[in-house]
Amino acid sequence: MMCLGKVVKSMAGHDKDRFFCIVGKNKDSVKLADGKLRTLEKPKTKNTKHIQNTSTVLDLNVVDTNKKLRAALRPFNEGMA
Repeated sequence: MMCLGKVVKSMAGHDKDRFFCIVGKNKDSVKLADGKLRTLEKPKTKNTKHIQNTSTVLDLNVVDTNKKLRAALRPFNEGMA
């Protein structure tokens, strides 16, 4: 189930294997942000076929800045160059 705040892994594209947070959604796509390459102000639109769910959901009321979003996603993206 795709819900706002869900942490997902990109499975295709130049951002493959990076983790993002869902900050918006449409019928067949979601808007993703990671706080660094894709900020909360300028999220990436990605087809839902190209992402993989995790069991983690972030509270978007708490993760309301790019710095806090980066900190929340750091354990997932550690080791990625």
